[in-house]
Amino acid sequence: MKVIDFHVHIGTEDQFLPWVNEFFSKNNPHYAETFAKTITPEGAIAFLKSHGVDRAVILAEYAPRASAMVTNEFVSRFSSGHEELIPFGCIHFEDGTPYEEQARHAVERLGIRGFKLLPSYQHFYPNDRALYPFYEYVQSLGMPIMFHTGTSIFHGTRIKYADPLLLDEVADDFPRLNIIMEHGGRTFWYDRAAWLVSKYGNMHIGIAGIATRHLPRFFPRLEQFSDRFVFGSDWPGFADIKGLIDRVCALPYSDETKERILYRNAERLLGRIGRG
Repeated sequence: MKVIDFHVHIGTEDQFLPWVNEFFSKNNPHYAETFAKTITPEGAIAFLKSHGVDRAVILAEYAPRASAMVTNEFVSRFSSGHEELIPFGCIHFEDGTPYEEQARHAVERLGIRGFKLLPSYQHFYPNDRALYPFYEYVQSLGMPIMFHTGTSIFHGTRIKYADPLLLDEVADDFPRLNIIMEHGGRTFWYDRAAWLVSKYGNMHIGIAGIATRHLPRFFPRLEQFSDRFVFGSDWPGFADIKGLIDRVCALPYSDETKERILYRNAERLLGRIGRG
């Protein structure tokens, strides 16, 4: 079965903050020993393929108070010439440049193919009207936007910004904007994320960072909305990508549902780019 990993962090120890590097060292010694100082596209692709991943979305991250500074330029250069790597950008809230202008530069100059924002890391409410021109631009291109929702253990995060319900009016005001609630509102907002998926056809849940074996309990109607769940590993925060894939394959769902989670939904989201 093909696999698209929709949630991969590419970077080195100088780009991540100290407590993030400590977390990686504890939870993923292989990354710390092999990739923390230097990581190449060829090395990353070989590693991902060894875990059964065909393609991966790699994420920029402007969160200097909480986790990392991985620039749009970095993920653009890193993925250039490698179809296995799909670069997603981020907005730099402390840069001063209008958000839509940042997005246009990322897409039109750097080849960015989607965005991930981290409200609790970047300290903003996703329903802030100042973001609406940015959302309008991304919607016009058919690009997806991922949002970190739910908890995080890193210093500097503020969980009040990560409530999935803050995306309610965004989904309503931008009905053609494909929104992915990464981590599904973990852990105490799973029900809110599930409700949003049932209400809006443009809402999705990224399962990175969710205990895979408990997906049927956290999201009892998952098979009913199987076209809205997307696989991601959150590597290098989680080391064993192959193990995660195996756990998805072991879930009590149809093969069609598993295929949708592991790659078909991601293919559809990525295939909409340019057809907004």
